[in-house]
Amino acid sequence: MRNAKHRDNKFTLFVFTGVLLVIATTGFVRMAYGAVLPYMRESMALTFAQSGLLGSFMFLGYLVTVGLSGLLAVRFGAKNIILAGSCGVIAGLVGLGSATSFWMAALFMFIAGAGSAIVFTPLMSLMIGWFPDNRGLVVGLLLSGAGIGMILSGMLIPWAVGFFPLSGWRTVWFAFGGFNLLTFILAAAILRNPAVARPENTAVDKPNWFKHSVLRKISFLYFLVGMAYLIPILYQTVFMIELGNSQTAASRVFAFAGIFSIAGAPIWGYISDRTGTHKTLLIVFVWVIAGNLLPLVFSTVSGFMLASVIWGTGTGGLMALIQVAASQQVPQKYIAAVIGFISIFYAVGQMLGPGVAGLIIEHYGGFAGAYLFGAILYLVCLIVALTIKAKTE
Repeated sequence: MRNAKHRDNKFTLFVFTGVLLVIATTGFVRMAYGAVLPYMRESMALTFAQSGLLGSFMFLGYLVTVGLSGLLAVRFGAKNIILAGSCGVIAGLVGLGSATSFWMAALFMFIAGAGSAIVFTPLMSLMIGWFPDNRGLVVGLLLSGAGIGMILSGMLIPWAVGFFPLSGWRTVWFAFGGFNLLTFILAAAILRNPAVARPENTAVDKPNWFKHSVLRKISFLYFLVGMAYLIPILYQTVFMIELGNSQTAASRVFAFAGIFSIAGAPIWGYISDRTGTHKTLLIVFVWVIAGNLLPLVFSTVSGFMLASVIWGTGTGGLMALIQVAASQQVPQKYIAAVIGFISIFYAVGQMLGPGVAGLIIEHYGGFAGAYLFGAILYLVCLIVALTIKAKTE
């Protein structure tokens, strides 16, 4: 009884710390940039091209380090890499608050994006290592931190800029850096690396990423999800307005989707812990296909609202389930490395998806064509997922 209570307390403390880390290093970095950008652009007299490039530098930092972070965690321990990534984020945010030129801001954007990736992958590995029987719920809760950070950013940034009209956006970056410092101290005090079984023959035990058939399929799934999931996020508001709905209604529906996206990953993760990752993954692919097709059939505010609930909960669930599925294919020692490996494919999909969807909107069927494209991508995912055996470690 006492041991069970101790495990419950450790679960609560570790996961709470992990969620704060994700809020700090993802929600207050990559998710917050869009909200800070208008004030930053005006103050620094940036062009629209330069504003976009700053976001690209942050994404480049993430892409460069997301695969490397898992390998570093295997070599030096997940906790050490999490703390190192947190230091990078703190330096990046303080540098952004102090930036006086475009190139200075670009450098610190890169550092902040790189630090964000370095924290995320080892954090997933550390949590799964401690709580392997609840890995779906754990991954889902951690992923919800990004959505929580996005909502908090949307609330705090306008207030800070209004309260400090001359230096509001700089104050935001400094404040987010301070919050990151607090989470760094908390993580250093609380988190511990899980015990790792040492196999006798590591050459046999070590996975070969490109020759592992299931991992190849999971990586392909993550690539397709990366391409598809941004389509409704980027284009739903404009799609609704084009169909004659008011901007207020479109904004409310989008906020509604954001709230449900926070709940989606933990809910589907919890279900997967009880019914199996493979079976849950198949259900969620059907779920998000319906979410993409629903606005094409019911283009009213109610139709978009229901679609937002479906894809809002479903996309977060997919990201959690795919990471869980990948973690089940390798020994605990290599979980960080395998999550980093598949995340490269997801990042490339994210990079390509919005551009392809934009071309479809421009030349091949408008917004309805883009939504149909997303549904087709998820259908391909469902077909590929059906060929994966429901094997778990």
